[in-house]
Amino acid sequence: MKKTLLLFLILAAFSAQAQIYPNIGQFQNVLLYYNPAYAGSGTQFRATGIYRTQWTKYPGAPNTQVVTAEAPLGKNVGGGIVLNRHSIGNTLQINFSASASYRIKTGRESFVQFGLKAGISQINFGAGSAFIWDENDPYLSPNSTKGIISTFGAGVFYKKKSFYAGLSIPDLVLIDPNKLYHDEASNKSLAKKNFFFMSGIKFNVTDFIALQPNVLVRYYPTRPLNYYINLSVIFNQTFTAGVGFMYPKALALYTNVNVTPKIILGYRYEFNTSGFALGNYGSSEILVRYGF
Repeated sequence: MKKTLLLFLILAAFSAQAQIYPNIGQFQNVLLYYNPAYAGSGTQFRATGIYRTQWTKYPGAPNTQVVTAEAPLGKNVGGGIVLNRHSIGNTLQINFSASASYRIKTGRESFVQFGLKAGISQINFGAGSAFIWDENDPYLSPNSTKGIISTFGAGVFYKKKSFYAGLSIPDLVLIDPNKLYHDEASNKSLAKKNFFFMSGIKFNVTDFIALQPNVLVRYYPTRPLNYYINLSVIFNQTFTAGVGFMYPKALALYTNVNVTPKIILGYRYEFNTSGFALGNYGSSEILVRYGF
């Protein structure tokens, strides 16, 4: 079983080359990770950290960390930064990006923000530590196993009271001088653009209980449509319990606790409902957030 998993991880790592954006279950807490237009959408500084592990019983299983920080920078202007690390099998990528947004008010309690993002990524496919059965494989050529890429993205974010919606292409332009995402045989780039749609709304059931559904939809040209749905029940603005569904067959339970008015701690556990054996080991996320 472990040998089967290692083979799966190697194949997954290579197939993930043109993906760049690993999914986060608690996406509603790190919207800046997906959409640069979210920067500065609040009234003050906010920062979030998420640590995500999958199939933790096995070496080389996917592991992701994301840190976001954003704040208003002036009248109608916002800014933010994202730092994240993702590893799977022998592949490691470290990404840093900076975002800026501009706000246009559409009503007394509504606005639209437009955002731009510039990022840089250090990619290492770890071919040197993997067993090589085909020396001529273009993925393993000396100029395609590690290097730096640059990305430029854009997005739009709308907010009105307790409702938000956004659309983004965070890798609208990808500069790949080392041809990390390149097919030598066809002389074409392997990289495609990620399209993200996110939305959520908060309903007050009573003075002490609120419901908040959130959805994240991701389109990548070479893969099936992927989406996450989270439904949170918020008690007295201090404790949150929720359930999540991830396409195609995964469920999640999560909870957040306001330790102080500005500090939130959270945990999420995902489990696969299909017969795939790896689903028995699940995935975990730990969240720390500062700000309203």
